[in-house]
Amino acid sequence: MIVKVAPALCLLLVSTPAWAANPAHLEQLRRTGNCPNCDLSYARLRGRHLQGADLRGANLNAANLRGANLSRANLSGAVLNNADLTKANLTNANLTGASLLMTRLDRAILVGAQLVEAILGGRDLLARVRTVRDATLPNGQKASFLEEPTRRR
Repeated sequence: MIVKVAPALCLLLVSTPAWAANPAHLEQLRRTGNCPNCDLSYARLRGRHLQGADLRGANLNAANLRGANLSRANLSGAVLNNADLTKANLTNANLTGASLLMTRLDRAILVGAQLVEAILGGRDLLARVRTVRDATLPNGQKASFLEEPTRRR
């Protein structure tokens, strides 16, 4: 049995990402609330309070930001590919030029968010966003769609 499991286990270990958030960068973010150009890829930042954080150019690839408060955060030029922003608050966040390929935005709040020149694609369907009001889309147009009425159960 061990002979059959060992190759699969080795393959699993080799196929997992060798890169992850830089511990010094995580500590800087924790200490100061800012971390421009930091490597925070695969970071577990679920539910964090990062209001007004300076994360310009940060690598947040595959980061877990589910339920995080990123209101007024500067994420311009940040890489958020494959990140989980489900239920994240991005009110008045600057996402200018950010890359959000395959990013989860389910029930995220994007009121006043700046998405000019942002790269969107994959499962980041804005139709799943909870609230978008006065957000600036990648093409420079203003968007205003609001949360659908709550269904009665």
